[in-house]
Amino acid sequence: MQPFQFTLSNNGTVAGIHSIPPPSGSRVSHRPLIVALHGGCYDKQYFDAAPDYSASLASEAFGIPFVSIDRPSYGGTSSILPIPEGTDFFQETGVWYHRYIFPKLWSELGVPNQCSCIVVLAHSLGVMGGIIAAALHAQDNAPLYPLGGLIANGMGNTQSEFMLSTPPQFLSVGPDHVLFPPESKDTVMFKPGTVTREILGHTERLNAVSPLAEVAHFAAQWLPTWKEKWAAQVSAPVMFCLVDDDPFFLVTEEEIDVCVRAFKNSSRVDGSFVKGAPHCMELSHWSRGWYARCFGFAMECAASLACLNRNTKA
Repeated sequence: MQPFQFTLSNNGTVAGIHSIPPPSGSRVSHRPLIVALHGGCYDKQYFDAAPDYSASLASEAFGIPFVSIDRPSYGGTSSILPIPEGTDFFQETGVWYHRYIFPKLWSELGVPNQCSCIVVLAHSLGVMGGIIAAALHAQDNAPLYPLGGLIANGMGNTQSEFMLSTPPQFLSVGPDHVLFPPESKDTVMFKPGTVTREILGHTERLNAVSPLAEVAHFAAQWLPTWKEKWAAQVSAPVMFCLVDDDPFFLVTEEEIDVCVRAFKNSSRVDGSFVKGAPHCMELSHWSRGWYARCFGFAMECAASLACLNRNTKA
């Protein structure tokens, strides 16, 4: 994928990588711009980890533009620290997406490449800001970008016994950031037999410094409130997915149902969990199948939004 960096309307910056197939080569009538949000302890390279484990393969195959950004306070994207009083890291992240980052990506990459909407693909800790942005979009009478849908993967509702009893230990990187030790990271992110040696060879390169406010507070600040405060406000279609035996979250049919029902105002909610896959499904043997499903859902969202807009105008 190709790197980029844009200046935002608030004078911040957003950095990322993209795969933009030319519109002339696409047979899709309504092209979404898929915007990917990485999880904790990773950065924009998560979605382009290696040649055989890259969203660019599906992007080129379907002719659908794909963007992976460094989330706020990661990599080349501006830091949102310190957090203003009266809010938290997750809400401020969602505000940045909705007010500054998504509008900029839409004007610079969506409109020029004949896209019809943005579909957000969020993994793990990246899901929180994605849900908040979708909720803010639904409440906005004049949003600066069209939102077609949200794909959420790797963020559940209830912490696992593993997280409650033996949570991962992070290394401090200054007062506000931490790093997941690479020698122990893979044992948490991947179950034996779910990933190739090639991907394991990229562990240090893919490891990223993370804001302490995110990894330390999501359980107390996000999990108790996310369903009522944010998910219930989302109106766009949602695809919600977890893997079974996730190291961070309890995953059962009942838990999936709780998460799906939280999006009670969404026009469509698809819920599933993938048996056997590891937490970082995008880096695993399930990668190509998962990306195919994400791109398929995004194309359905774009078609549905176009149909809705036509009916509204009629």
